[in-house]
Amino acid sequence: MENRILEYELTIKEHHLDFYGHVNNATYLQLYEEARWQFITDNDYGLDKIKSSGLGPVILEIKLRFIKELRLRDKITIHSQTGEYSSKVGTMKQWITDSKGNICSDVELHIGLFDTKNRKLVEPTEEWLSAIR
Repeated sequence: MENRILEYELTIKEHHLDFYGHVNNATYLQLYEEARWQFITDNDYGLDKIKSSGLGPVILEIKLRFIKELRLRDKITIHSQTGEYSSKVGTMKQWITDSKGNICSDVELHIGLFDTKNRKLVEPTEEWLSAIR
């Protein structure tokens, strides 16, 4: 059984653009992160939970591809789906589609759960796994 896919919709605004009039490469990372935060917050693992538990998500590796240019006022959807989680490291994939359903970008991530007090990766808790699956 595959894990659920969260969809996060937004419109590209002026502050997302670079000198060339399209979304800057670094901005893609911000947009993907915004969608991930929405994903976990919607599943009861937002910032308050992270602060109270001392356990929060970290990105260990990112592979980002740019496929189709995003421009001002494009309406996009960011799709997020968690993959396998073995030991302390899990995978997640995200992709951006435009209003016509074309894939514009995708990213593959290796993620972990970080203990903010002891400053180390820990095994995923049931609460964490429930929030991201």
